[in-house]
Amino acid sequence: MISLLKTKINEFRKDDGGTATIEFVLWFPLLMFWILGIVVFFDAFKSRGALISANTIVADIISRNSEIDADYLDLLQLLQASLLPKTSGSGLRISSILYTVDPNILNDPGTYTVQWSAVAGGATIVLEDKNILITDLPDMYSSETILLIDSFVPYVPMTRYVGMTVTTLRRTIAISPRYDSRVVWVY
Repeated sequence: MISLLKTKINEFRKDDGGTATIEFVLWFPLLMFWILGIVVFFDAFKSRGALISANTIVADIISRNSEIDADYLDLLQLLQASLLPKTSGSGLRISSILYTVDPNILNDPGTYTVQWSAVAGGATIVLEDKNILITDLPDMYSSETILLIDSFVPYVPMTRYVGMTVTTLRRTIAISPRYDSRVVWVY
């Protein structure tokens, strides 16, 4: 009986049939996780790239105007939403910012003032003077006006298994008006 058991164990140890199946079973979940991760991260970068392109197009259109109003802003937000792959909840905020330096003060760092700020779509917070991020703004000369265009779009990954969660993609562009010294908001 014991010799029969030893014989069967030796036969089992020498038999290499099915090793590929075992390796496949061990490696397949890891490979699928990697492939899923690649697809999810590619989708995130594609969505980010689409947001950058859409925001650049909207910024270029706004910079070519001398005045805009709420209806025009809503049309721009619809344009932006049509350029994005996932459009539910996208938002647009446009702000006109004036930079002034007091010539009577030596080495005056200058002040940034929001002339007007408007939102459309999913964006709800207008920009105020205290909320201006200096890092978003280029170097400016005194009495220069720029337009700050913020675009927001929620990103929902296809799956959360790879560590990505629901987030809001944001893109900010600062651009100077092209044909006038400033863009006026018409009420």
